[in-house]
This record gives sequence, C-alpha cells and structure tokens, in this order.
Amino acid sequence: LASEGIRFLKRGDWSPAQREWISAFFFREVMPVITPIGLDPSHPFPRVLNKSLNFAVELEGRDAFGRSSNAAIVQAPRVLPRVIRLPRELGDSEYCFIFLSSILHEFVHELFAGMKVLGRYQFRVTRNSNL
Repeated sequence: LASEGIRFLKRGDWSPAQREWISAFFFREVMPVITPIGLDPSHPFPRVLNKSLNFAVELEGRDAFGRSSNAAIVQAPRVLPRVIRLPRELGDSEYCFIFLSSILHEFVHELFAGMKVLGRYQFRVTRNSNL
C-alpha cells in the first residue's frame, strides 16, 4: 500500500501537527459518543456487543463521585468509521489513515479525570460465529 501512496500511521509516528488534529478530532467527534463503564463489585462485567471493539482500562484513584475504581470498559463507538483519513495537508503521502483504535488508545485517559490510567487493553468478543 505504501508504494501506492497509502499509509496507516502508528501513534509513535504522529507529527506534532498530526497529533494536534487527532486530539481535536477526539474531543469533537469521539468523546461525545463514548460512555465508559466502571467495573466494581456492585457493577459486574457488562455484556459487550458482539464483534465490537472494546478497551479494558486499568485505573488508579477515585472518580468524580469519590468512588475508588480500578477498572473500566470503553467501547469504541459504532457510529464512527474504524479508519480515519487525515487531511491531505497533514499527511506525508497521498492517503494517510489512522485507526480509531489508535486514537482511543492514545486519548482514553481523557475520559477519567482525576484518575491515573495504568493500562489499556484492546479486545473484541465474538459470539455464535462459525470460523
């Protein structure tokens, strides 16, 4: 794909200008449609949607309500495309793309104000499928 001018950028390869655009995209398009689900003894592991992209987030600290939580689930919104195209002027080739999962991985800490994110782990559940 690279020989045809199509690149998929990794988080470590983002330039400062690209990072700024991606951050603005996260706050404008992604954050408003995400609802993190906290995990604790009174809220067991939620039922996640089939074939959905999810992140298990390991946390430290207290949330805005003073509750101590050490884990949460963040589901990638299905209303957004899984591959985001960068504006042409920000890319170093004709077509530069970023995976939605990379954006979530980079900015998931923004969803947990006042808490420290110790880890983020991507997973997908597939039910009742013939492989």
